[in-house]
Amino acid sequence: MATFELRPLSTGEILDGALALLRRHFTLLFGIAVACEGLPTALNVYLERAGGGIAHPGLALLGWVLNAVGTLLVTGATVRVVSEAYLGRLPGLGDALSFAGGKLGVIFGATFASSLVTLLATLALVIPGIIVLCGYAVVAQVAALEPLRSSTDALRRSWTLTKGFKGKALALWIVSFALILVVIAGLSFLGGIMAGLVGGLDVAVSVLLALVSLLIYPLIACVFTLFYYDLRVRKEGFDLEVLSGQLGIAPQP
Repeated sequence: MATFELRPLSTGEILDGALALLRRHFTLLFGIAVACEGLPTALNVYLERAGGGIAHPGLALLGWVLNAVGTLLVTGATVRVVSEAYLGRLPGLGDALSFAGGKLGVIFGATFASSLVTLLATLALVIPGIIVLCGYAVVAQVAALEPLRSSTDALRRSWTLTKGFKGKALALWIVSFALILVVIAGLSFLGGIMAGLVGGLDVAVSVLLALVSLLIYPLIACVFTLFYYDLRVRKEGFDLEVLSGQLGIAPQP
């Protein structure tokens, strides 16, 4: 996707657009990831070197909570970045984090509700769980960008938007995680080789993998924010005027 314009996108264009966003706004998106996920990531690195969560259950629980909150903040902030990219603008780090903080409660409620429903569906049968996961693929984006009265409204809205496109959502999940796994596996392999050739690099390899893993959060958020706008364009004729009204800002000429 050479330019970011509101139009229907194929699965490949969504993935390409997410990677393009990550390249163009690397400093901003990486800064968001560090600000929101840096502390829990550092805790995870420490726990790996200090015996794991069993040896330090309190720190493990703290890391899990911080990671959950950080993931929601990264999602909200990245939604803002992608939305303003469509308008020809780029928010500052503070603006993106402020937007995410203001939407934290509603994003948490919608994400928690969708995760609970997905879990219950998965416990019933695997296939319904996958369908529900795909149906709620854009629930965080809905919560961040649309005026809703409750988390139930966010779930219903996401389900309506993804109707007829759950297969596309599944493809985006699979390809995104496959790409992430390939990158991390490749770095782990190279790191293992380097650590074997040059002693004392174990800590450096762990830190490098942790830094790379931070990019997972904004990448996934970029993918599904682009998917959200793709769905709205296809189903509702969504345009820049409506988007700028949602964000309360004017598009750049």
